[in-house]
Amino acid sequence: MVLNKGAGEAGEVKARAEEARAIEARDLSFSYNGTPVLDGITLRIEDGEFLSILGPNGAGKTTLIKVLTGIAKGYAGEVMMYGKPLGSYRRRELAQVASILPQNPPVTLPFLVKDVVMMGRSPHLGRFEMERPHDHEAVDRAMELLSIVQLADRNLMELSGGEVKRVFIAQAVAQESRILFLDEPTANLDINYQIEIFKILKTFNEKLKKTIVLITHDINHAARFAGRILLMKGGTIFREGRPEKVIDAGTINTVFGTDVEVRYDGSNKPYILI
Repeated sequence: MVLNKGAGEAGEVKARAEEARAIEARDLSFSYNGTPVLDGITLRIEDGEFLSILGPNGAGKTTLIKVLTGIAKGYAGEVMMYGKPLGSYRRRELAQVASILPQNPPVTLPFLVKDVVMMGRSPHLGRFEMERPHDHEAVDRAMELLSIVQLADRNLMELSGGEVKRVFIAQAVAQESRILFLDEPTANLDINYQIEIFKILKTFNEKLKKTIVLITHDINHAARFAGRILLMKGGTIFREGRPEKVIDAGTINTVFGTDVEVRYDGSNKPYILI
């Protein structure tokens, strides 16, 4: 009886752990028009983790995020989100759990900035339901965090590329989902805004316990801010782990085909010199 009870408790602990895990993907494969893009990927993303995905162009990074968020259909393998099969989520329910900022958000929407950010609240509203005080508070907070309050009444099409990117990051933040997926969120931003965005995401991760999954080409930013790095090559996971375990000269040369020098800062975080 004791043994059976112990086995039962172990099973319950395992079930709770799987439910708490943000993402668990097993043996994912995906092809575009017969061309393999992902090949047998298995990974876990823990709740509250900050994961950066690195790799050369064509490694499958964006496709992986599209599969994990239900955008790409027809994949082989299994994706679980908080212990529930991805395919069993209703669209609105999934949007309440996970938000995604694509690499190239639309810039031709004829809306004011504040209205674009408010669109992030749509998963929390009924079809004919008006915005509530909390929805306005979430939008105001997101715009303040991204320093775009002064753009609230500007038309989206009047903004620079960097300003547009910050508006759509604010939209994703206003969505208040548990997981935030971002594909190159700092592309086209000046260096000061790049650092600011990463610091904001780090704050979401550490203080608000948001799970961050981020694609970037900036190895140094990824190493400085992420708790774990997923390094992809040819549709597979080439290497994964803490930045100091993944970023070394030999690995970077193998994956990116370039020679670099790897050094370490005072926190033992690696950074590369070309």
